Amino acid sequence: MSARFVQFLLLARWGSALVALMYHVRFLAFVNYDAVEDKSLLLTGLYFLTGLGHEAYAVCFILDGMLVGLILRRQRAGPGPGDASLGRHALGLYGLLLPGLLLGAAFDHTGAHLFGDTGVYTAFPEFSTLALGLAVLLGNLLMLQPFVVANFGGNSMLYLLSYLFWSLVLLAVFLRAGQLPQPHRRAARVLLPALAIVFLPYQFLIWSAIWLAGLGLVFLAEGRSWRPPLPATLPLFGAALLLSRFLGPATRGLEAVLRDWVIQFGFLGAGVGFAALVWSVYPKGQDSGTFAAVRASEAWPAQAASFTFFFHFPVIMLLAAWGDARLGQPLMQQPSVAYPWFAGLVLASVLTATGIALTVDSARRAFGNAARLTSGRRGGSPS
Repeated sequence: MSARFVQFLLLARWGSALVALMYHVRFLAFVNYDAVEDKSLLLTGLYFLTGLGHEAYAVCFILDGMLVGLILRRQRAGPGPGDASLGRHALGLYGLLLPGLLLGAAFDHTGAHLFGDTGVYTAFPEFSTLALGLAVLLGNLLMLQPFVVANFGGNSMLYLLSYLFWSLVLLAVFLRAGQLPQPHRRAARVLLPALAIVFLPYQFLIWSAIWLAGLGLVFLAEGRSWRPPLPATLPLFGAALLLSRFLGPATRGLEAVLRDWVIQFGFLGAGVGFAALVWSVYPKGQDSGTFAAVRASEAWPAQAASFTFFFHFPVIMLLAAWGDARLGQPLMQQPSVAYPWFAGLVLASVLTATGIALTVDSARRAFGNAARLTSGRRGGSPS
């Protein structure tokens, strides 16, 4: 697979992570746009960009769906290098979850103990409430958030990780049903989506549809040599972002459930728009180099981006509470006096995620080397 395209996917992963991170940091560091005293074109652009948080979620889901599509395509191609599989990808999600929960527990407990009376850990931010406890932790370890338990700690992003995990599980069950004899095969493949539509929350179904759009993109691009022109898909993606961004303010008069449906479908549109953009730059004539894209997603730069995306809340909440209590950096300041603080919170979260990704990668390599050394000793002939 084209090295340039693999780099594009990595940049898109980092872009979605940074936009999501800045989206939440802005709520902590800056006042709402209506309360800004000195508005400018640059500042308006910053507020618009940092308002695309949920659209960044959609980009992340498209990228993960593409990764699963590449894994399935490689498996269908027959034996090849490496051991990419859906099971390995699911373990990769846990490779993010376990250190993330440890980080969240340490940061949230510290913050609640030292700065529990600040707005960060009480009424603010409204999008993240502190939910600590063993039952919640165990539920998150089983990926039961938000279906059965709350997100652990103040990390509101954990429900997205659960959505990815259960989308992967449902896909694996659907694929396994294809091994049943007829007519059970067809009945199982019709019954499974029907049960999901009836019993699962519509929010999960919409985000799973975004993920499936990324998966389907791989098979569409691999099966056709035609590519939509970039000059057409780029403005299409931009229009989808604009539409999604303004659906919230435009639907304030609607009933709450209907309004949420409309907004969620706006996120779906943003995801499909990004998928169309990726289709236009998808390399032609793919071969076993697909495995390189799968491996690149497991390397520490991609893992650092994913960790930044899913686990920035505990970092920025602790630092925002510390700044409010100790550094004279109150919550929700005017942007003109809070730009350095905003940048500092973003940088601290990225550095924390990068450090953890490097640590996990080093531990994984050391474990792999030790396992290979042990296997070599056992397989060697006695002296």
